[in-house]
Amino acid sequence: MKTPDFKNPNLIIPSIPNEVINGLYQTKSGFVFSSSKNGVEAKLYIYQNNKIENLMLPFPSGDITVTSQNNHSDNFWINCAGWKNDDERFRFDIITKKFIPENLVPIVEYPEFKDIIVKEITVKSHDGVDIPLSLIYKKDLPKDKNNPLLMDAYGAYGINNSPFLDMTFMLWALKGGIVAIAHVRGGAEKGESWHLGGFKDTKPNSWKDLISCAEYMIQENYTSADKIAIWGQSAGGITVGRAMTERPDLFKVAILTAGIVNSLRIEAMPNGLNSVKEFGSKNIESEFKDLYEMDAYHHIKKNIKYPATFITTGINDPRVAPWMPIKFAAKLQADNASKNPILLKVDYKGGHGGRDLLLKQKYLNLSDIFAFALWQLGHPDYQPKEK
Repeated sequence: MKTPDFKNPNLIIPSIPNEVINGLYQTKSGFVFSSSKNGVEAKLYIYQNNKIENLMLPFPSGDITVTSQNNHSDNFWINCAGWKNDDERFRFDIITKKFIPENLVPIVEYPEFKDIIVKEITVKSHDGVDIPLSLIYKKDLPKDKNNPLLMDAYGAYGINNSPFLDMTFMLWALKGGIVAIAHVRGGAEKGESWHLGGFKDTKPNSWKDLISCAEYMIQENYTSADKIAIWGQSAGGITVGRAMTERPDLFKVAILTAGIVNSLRIEAMPNGLNSVKEFGSKNIESEFKDLYEMDAYHHIKKNIKYPATFITTGINDPRVAPWMPIKFAAKLQADNASKNPILLKVDYKGGHGGRDLLLKQKYLNLSDIFAFALWQLGHPDYQPKEK
């Protein structure tokens, strides 16, 4: 390091096939680095004495964070989390090379989740690219076309939809449904190339990936088109909004919470200039065409049968202005040819996150979404009672 030669570097850690290196942490004897496969399978390596060793994690983890003491010590800690495991903290023992639990607070046990399984697969998209798909459901759930399926997708800003213990998903699985998290292009599950694969002119890959995942679930007899609900939040509104307008026959329910559904008008919002970097500007001809293609509002057509749709907005939303979901709901109600309900919920005290800090309001919003989706998917516990 005293005389670095940047033109002829010494490569000590080669690229690892199908993995993305997420972070590197120095220790006294070398360093530790973490990686992920498809954004859902975490790996941890230690480099010492010119050797790389893959460390066995305490449990299969979708996401890990590393904290080292300093570069004069070999001590380091990791936090592990997964779709059905809450965040846990461990200290690495350099002598035994084992992880020792060292949680700062007691770990909450969830015995009701013991029969829920997680399955990580890949699905071929429209262009042959493998799309990671995370499945969460009860282990004894049969493959049945009557299974209610909740598909979540985002795909923007190079954000990795990392596994974490999401009580929303656990609740759906406990109700006898299947949760599918589609890791569509536009995120960071496979590195920056994955982000650029759903960026501006390549943005259609985001919703086409979601469509391909839904088709796979039907082909494999997990569910049927009458039992699929798709859910997109914020920039995920582009993915879900365009999936439902391009393939309205493929979904029974669409849920758009504070979703970007009118991308051509994105620059008129408070966060518009920041969003231009990700989606494009209407003032540039090529990017205008990109924005139009990803604009769900402008792809609503008259006399088309659209899915049952639940749309939310917060009146104080600084990221996705409330007029955007509202005008989308109005046009969808006007042009929809099906008898499926199109509902709009406005939170007059909330913002972009549905007042997430207020747990009561968060769960009230969630209960409305679930009740609507399970009602429309035919779940027996959520059907209106006859008078």
